[in-house]
Amino acid sequence: MSEFKELIRRFDKIRSYVRDFYIYGFKHRTEYQQKSSRTYDNERRRLESWFSRYIRSDQSGHKKSVFITLDSGRMAVNPLYQAWKSKTFTNRDITLHFLLLDLLSDRHPHSIEELTDRLQLQFGVLEDSQAIRRKLSEYEKEGILHRQKEGKQYLFSLADDLRNSTPQLFPALGSAVCFFQGTAPFGFIGSTIMDFWNLKNTRFRFRSDYLIHTLEDEILLPLLQAIQEHRLLHLTVKSSKTGQTRTVLAVPLKILVSTQTGRRYVCVRRQSDCRLASLRLDSIRDVELLDVDPQYASFQKAYSANQPYVWGVSFGESRQPETVRFSVRLHEESEAFILNRLEREGRQGTITRLEPGLYEYTRKCWDAAELLPWVKSFTGRVVSFTCSNPRVENRFWDDIRLMKQMYQLQSKR
Repeated sequence: MSEFKELIRRFDKIRSYVRDFYIYGFKHRTEYQQKSSRTYDNERRRLESWFSRYIRSDQSGHKKSVFITLDSGRMAVNPLYQAWKSKTFTNRDITLHFLLLDLLSDRHPHSIEELTDRLQLQFGVLEDSQAIRRKLSEYEKEGILHRQKEGKQYLFSLADDLRNSTPQLFPALGSAVCFFQGTAPFGFIGSTIMDFWNLKNTRFRFRSDYLIHTLEDEILLPLLQAIQEHRLLHLTVKSSKTGQTRTVLAVPLKILVSTQTGRRYVCVRRQSDCRLASLRLDSIRDVELLDVDPQYASFQKAYSANQPYVWGVSFGESRQPETVRFSVRLHEESEAFILNRLEREGRQGTITRLEPGLYEYTRKCWDAAELLPWVKSFTGRVVSFTCSNPRVENRFWDDIRLMKQMYQLQSKR
């Protein structure tokens, strides 16, 4: 039986629930099939304690759906950061935290053995020196402590207090932190600094801020590390459509962000079939860094050569780029905005004037199906549409026929 605790030890345990409550809030209790209903109740109670101001519910018959509703344009700070600030700790962790900082508050350097002895003499706490060593090393990584070597031993002392550099001394620094927490990856860091300095964001609001990105930052960090260090990765990926989990051995090459949906992807070279592919960050459950790949430079070169033929993020399944060609009719004097759209949104496609008022757009891409939503946005003006992939061409005309049936229009094709 899953016991309810407000704090969490592992972030990946709660990531999928926060995403589902935020994006798929129309789900009710019985539709969460991942674990037991008791587990769902515990996760729901945890989210209600974190995001009480943003929790809403909807009743449909006897079924109740709970969801999170957020408006980034009204948010001073992303409320989803609260999930990062709820990590659990043991009684021993919190006890050692205060006692060690108290012993080091004299600002003098102390050895591990000295601190271990003083813990027992002053506070009656008997602790293994290796445990103290691990705790001090952890604080050193966090920047809380400073370590120096003296002879054969290491001495630890408190680092300079960050409160000595308050935003009152550097006003622009406070504004930079407030801006960073709302725009940059890992904005949670900026939010934590704001908490430390008691800063309030009174300057910035972001209308198109993708708040959900913070849930993926735990995955993004090792991906960026692997790209920087040219490492091979072992990825655990869960399909959002089928719910099935698979493993992927791949080399990460590029992080891509959709300007339309806000979704983030990692472009990888799969080891299984030596093909380029893109994986959504919100579908990746775990990242394991492996060895450095000596062929990384050649993989990056292959990506750069293929990237101009990518419309969105898909590299398709074909070994040759597919060609999309369609023509639109417009009134050149009063409807120049249509031509402007073709030029602005066409992503380096070729535009040819066939005759007055008739223009043809042509583009080669790895996955022509990705163009269909954009091509359909010109419905009513499309005169012809062809594709070197017959399935994509048939799909376009089938969709047009279905639309005509819906609106009871007579088809001419």
